[in-house]
Amino acid sequence: MTSIIIKQPHPLDRLWTLINLDLEQADDALEALPDDCSNEERDAAVDHRLSVIHAMMALPARHLDDCLIKLTASGCEDGDSLPGCNVRDIINEATALLGDGIWRGNKLLKAVPGLLEGVTL
Repeated sequence: MTSIIIKQPHPLDRLWTLINLDLEQADDALEALPDDCSNEERDAAVDHRLSVIHAMMALPARHLDDCLIKLTASGCEDGDSLPGCNVRDIINEATALLGDGIWRGNKLLKAVPGLLEGVTL
């Protein structure tokens, strides 16, 4: 049996591309600040970065990669997350995505018996 998989763009692909670009630009702007910049300039750059991260947290994840990006942006790698970034919510979202993927896979296996015949993992 031969199957053809046609990848369809996700409706949120463009938004995720833009938010990742915005976060990269916010990080670059923060790193580009001179050592002698004023507190107001630094605070404005940090506030902008945090607002981009909050916008990212509000976007639904398309797949696990997005959840990992959210976890990294939340700052949890440093032992504590940024204000407004609930790590438990991100993990719950990732768990739901995994559960949905398993459900869809089982549904596909029921619809196409023998789909994985001869496949070893």
